[in-house]
Amino acid sequence: MPIDRPAPVDVPVAMDVPMSGTSQQIAAVRATPIGTASLRVEGAVVTYTVPATLRGDGMVSATDPAGFFVQADRSGPALFVAVDPATLSPAPVPGDRVSFTVTRISSPTPATHWAAEIGGFVRTASGASLGALLQDVSGASDLVTGLLNYEHELITLTATITNDFGAGGVGFLQASIATAALPADPLLRLRIPIDVRTALGLRNGCRFTINATPMWRYDVTAQASVWNVRDVSGVTCPSPVVDAGTDTGRTDTGTPAGDDRVWVLRVGDGVTPLSGAAVPVNIEAYNGSTGTPVGSPIALPTVGSAGNQPLTLSGTAGAEGTLFRSLDGRWVTLGGYTHAVGTPGASGAQAQRVIARINAAGVVDTRTVLGATVDRSAMRAVVSVDGSEFWSIHSGGSTGDVVYTPFGATQGTAVTNREVFRGLSLFGQQLLAAGSNPTASGVYATASLPRAPGGFIAPLPGFPPAMTLSPYGIAAFDRDGNGAADVLFLGDDRALLSGGGVQCWRLSGSTWSSVGNVTNLTNPIRGLTGRTSGANYVLYAVTGETRARVQRIEVDAATLTGTVTTVATAPLNTTYRGVAFAPR
Repeated sequence: MPIDRPAPVDVPVAMDVPMSGTSQQIAAVRATPIGTASLRVEGAVVTYTVPATLRGDGMVSATDPAGFFVQADRSGPALFVAVDPATLSPAPVPGDRVSFTVTRISSPTPATHWAAEIGGFVRTASGASLGALLQDVSGASDLVTGLLNYEHELITLTATITNDFGAGGVGFLQASIATAALPADPLLRLRIPIDVRTALGLRNGCRFTINATPMWRYDVTAQASVWNVRDVSGVTCPSPVVDAGTDTGRTDTGTPAGDDRVWVLRVGDGVTPLSGAAVPVNIEAYNGSTGTPVGSPIALPTVGSAGNQPLTLSGTAGAEGTLFRSLDGRWVTLGGYTHAVGTPGASGAQAQRVIARINAAGVVDTRTVLGATVDRSAMRAVVSVDGSEFWSIHSGGSTGDVVYTPFGATQGTAVTNREVFRGLSLFGQQLLAAGSNPTASGVYATASLPRAPGGFIAPLPGFPPAMTLSPYGIAAFDRDGNGAADVLFLGDDRALLSGGGVQCWRLSGSTWSSVGNVTNLTNPIRGLTGRTSGANYVLYAVTGETRARVQRIEVDAATLTGTVTTVATAPLNTTYRGVAFAPR
């Protein structure tokens, strides 16, 4: 979370008249070419300070250094001083009146000028009110076309988020917004730190007010920006749709009762026998209650087009191709490779790893890639809360990674200790991963959703401290309504006589215990999802056969008796992998 700082005052009150010519001095700095300079600014008011944003390698992001903003008049201009306040004495804070000489000017983008170095810094007064500098730009129709006239100035703004969040630079997300004056300008965005956005619960459709922050920009994009939770007020959001994939205790987390529409991932073209080479991927839809196909298969791209990347998978890697429906119910996610069809050794061959999100209309977006972090590792599963950020699992040899990637990004970040996992799910603010390692097997969990290196994922108490299980899919449920999972179903691809199939685990106190396997199964299970049905459960599973089947398993909670119906069987020279409820 960004560091705290004094909150700006957002009520217009009188302030001392700034020294004559201060705005002209700021304008002179902004008009001076890039390079060395010697320009004095006298008596400007500090409106806001920001900390540095660090990249994954610990270096400061070139577009988000520490610094402070100064301004003298409500109508501007204003200036960003890219000098860490902590290096100055006294350290400037909002409300200070300061003077300094700009000795170097830099430009992170062609349209922006910053003061990169200063000398002769002094604070001449403190406690100046910021209210007289604050301007409400909600009704400004020239906020984008006249961005130069608002850049770095202290603003308040009320707007509505109009699309999903995507990458907005290291540690930030951005999304298009609509104001009263600009209802549909794609160059007007909200820019917000990832953790602040999470804390506020902002998403597509939310309305909010920025209280008092400087207007940021990236090239020609106007970025109404916040850095702290307290920078935003008046948040109202549309009611979320029903949860999916994992269950929070509601009766039905799939589609309407009696019409469980499920998606299943199929690999292979039906002609070429499956091998470790890259193969095409399709998503088939079924009415899980009747086994009736729904619509036509959704083909993942095999060549790049219009920004989308190809997405292929290995024909024989059984842990790949997991599907997950986002917790808000609007997307199904999966991961794969940018290999051309036929590329040998797809799981380990070097190439971009790519994330796909697919909406209810079958529109596929594969613009998100993970960079060099995992470009030789097997990509197994991807999960998301709402399609704006993703967590994925990867395996290379005897180790693996959990990687965090915002939507639309070109680089992912490894965020936990290294373990090999086969399955991944989400429950609330926890990652749940299925793994079998020398020191533990079963379900691992994080305490929260990690977005930066240093997160920790560990076996849940009670699972075996040895490599005894062979887990894949996870279906988690909250039956006591306290917001935490207390029942887990786990797909296991060992032989049924060795404990494979579907296991049920229940939480008692702080320890998980196996209560047995679902009966009447005929095959080991890999892919898994499910919902509750009164006191009982309806699971959808993918078998571990060469030509896998999708099965509907109705489970009696008291006896774990399973009633099994086959929904679909993979055609010749194909197989099924993951299964998820269809997005809404």
